[in-house]
Amino acid sequence: MDVHIKVGVIGPLWMKELLQRCFNLFPSMTPIFRLSDQLSDAVVFTKDLREQVDCLLFSGKAPYLTARMEIPAHLPSFYIPLKGSGLYRVLYLLNKKQTLSHISFDGIQVPYIEIARQSLHESFTYSHFNELVHAENVDEVVEYHKAIIENNPNSAVITSLKLISERLSDLGIINKWLKPTEEDIIVILERLLLSTTQRKQKETQIVFGRISVDHSTLMKDFTTEKQLQKRIHDIYKSLLNFAEQFDAYLTALNDAEYLFVTNRGTFERITEGYKSLPLLNDVKKSLNINLSIGIGFGTTAFESGKNARFALYQAQDYGGQCGFIVREDRKVFGPIDLVSPIKYPLSITDAKLLSLAEKSGINAVHLEKALAMIKRNDQNEFTAQDVANMLGITVRSAHRILQAWLDVKIVEVVGTEKLTSRGRPRQVFSMINNEEL
Repeated sequence: MDVHIKVGVIGPLWMKELLQRCFNLFPSMTPIFRLSDQLSDAVVFTKDLREQVDCLLFSGKAPYLTARMEIPAHLPSFYIPLKGSGLYRVLYLLNKKQTLSHISFDGIQVPYIEIARQSLHESFTYSHFNELVHAENVDEVVEYHKAIIENNPNSAVITSLKLISERLSDLGIINKWLKPTEEDIIVILERLLLSTTQRKQKETQIVFGRISVDHSTLMKDFTTEKQLQKRIHDIYKSLLNFAEQFDAYLTALNDAEYLFVTNRGTFERITEGYKSLPLLNDVKKSLNINLSIGIGFGTTAFESGKNARFALYQAQDYGGQCGFIVREDRKVFGPIDLVSPIKYPLSITDAKLLSLAEKSGINAVHLEKALAMIKRNDQNEFTAQDVANMLGITVRSAHRILQAWLDVKIVEVVGTEKLTSRGRPRQVFSMINNEEL
């Protein structure tokens, strides 16, 4: 698939020609430059670009850190790292003037310094400013270098920030500004291309959604065919409004089930990363109707449609009035509106779980689902009623499952619970070695 990527580029003016040469090697990327020698402009540029581009590229860690609070969570962002290639160049330039016995560094990792020193058979000692360098601590970095130079004759500074280099030059301190090289830029552009292409491909995935309407109350509340058809029309109208938010195509399979088609990027943005599905509450409030929604992701339409059907089963098993997602990796995620949704595989591949399930004679998915729900609720003590609620089954079936799990030591009885003066006490169970499962 041909993917065209708009890259917002934020950095100093001197880098434009260098960056443009590197971008020329990547025809599928179009750079949108916002350049300034003022570090604080990185914030303004980020605000300007964040709605226009597919990703952001900063000239270094300092502008990235300066602007990071303005970068939306969904927008991939990269900065050009300082590595060994630029270091060899500045060491060569410094040694052309004099042989140095000590060098003070900032903004480059110590392993790169060691590799360069050993590769060049250099004997200089060095100091390293260990904290991140950014706009707020420029004074601190300058004072650090100044103190090092005063205590080490025949020394110089290699700094990662132009502003620091200028300040040191004003103080008469020998220094070199460590700049990114073409090699550094090309490496990060390759990473950017791979990451953003994969993201764009995922965003364009077809998403199928199946909506099941619980009509049980309709038969009780509406006695005439006209009333019933009007209510079905109102439901369809609400679903059309919902589909419009997602730029989705909606079709009715029958009066009780509907299908919509959208893409993953739109679905993720409108649901705020699977945190909100307002249709459920809106329809419940306005029409007093319960819905179950299954969302299917996939790399093909067939896979998405199949996963949507499985997701709908999960929502209905959970009790309805909720939405579940089945992803392309067959992982289940939901309910969508919960702060801490459960996650479990649709098919179990874990050897230990399969073995335990086989010994107990109980569906392995039930075991995995129960574990996921217990972990989510931080609830390692539970009754048969709790298990019934978790799995959407009867209390009698839950008792049968728990007895089978007791036999193979998946759970143990840790106490009893008596809620009223009448009735038998309820056993309280706990998973054995839950962390290992």
